[in-house]
Amino acid sequence: MPAGLLVVLRMALAGIVLGVIFLKTGGIAEVRRSGYFRRMILVGFVVALELIFYFASIRLANVTVGVSLEYMAPVFVALLAPWVLRTRRQTIDMVAVGVALGGMALLVLPGLTLGEGRTSIPGIVCGLLAGLMFATAMMLIKSMGQDVRGTTFALFFCFGSVVLLTPLAVWQTVTSHYQLTWTDTWIVLVSGLIYTALCFSLFTDGIRHVRVEHAGILGYIEPVTSPLWAFLLIGEKPPWTTLAGGALIVSAGVLVIVLGKGDTEPLLEPLS
Repeated sequence: MPAGLLVVLRMALAGIVLGVIFLKTGGIAEVRRSGYFRRMILVGFVVALELIFYFASIRLANVTVGVSLEYMAPVFVALLAPWVLRTRRQTIDMVAVGVALGGMALLVLPGLTLGEGRTSIPGIVCGLLAGLMFATAMMLIKSMGQDVRGTTFALFFCFGSVVLLTPLAVWQTVTSHYQLTWTDTWIVLVSGLIYTALCFSLFTDGIRHVRVEHAGILGYIEPVTSPLWAFLLIGEKPPWTTLAGGALIVSAGVLVIVLGKGDTEPLLEPLS
């Protein structure tokens, strides 16, 4: 399935479910009270760009490289959040980011030595761009405080993705003469209902209640487990560097859980 079509279908499906929840639980009044409607629209389009770069990275390189480089986002957040959100930088954040970055290097190393380097380099670039978009989205969400639910944010993610990527999806589908299969239908259902509607909502709710630096680092559970799923589902065998990198990333997560401190001060007019 073309990447654009996959994103649009899963986001449209998730958007229908989240839209019903939004309308049934006072979502319109929630958005009005928050005063952040324009910023919600913006974060929706940022997430749409993140997704397309992410899928492009997987197609051009491989699953491990795509997911791992997308999760460079906590590095960008750790460097930019003190200026963008006016938060106090904690030493443990930088230590954890350094440890996680070392783990990322070990995860990405096999991708850098792929035989087809001409396809690997564009994949790496797309992965880094996905990570930058991910970091931007996390900081935008955090700047809006705790007054907006994760399901509402996820609905705006879906809206931005469908609006921005539908022309691309149509073009890719027509030019590739793609025909929908039952297997792809199940992939769309699972990714739309579980990974998008449910997991996006849960992760966004988590960002509201912890330091944004910690949310990104704890989110490293995804690249740690992606080599396992790649092995089980499509036969990509992880090298020893992947296992070592995963161990470092888990260690970084433990550091912020055990030694990190939560938000102690309100944000000072972020992104105004």
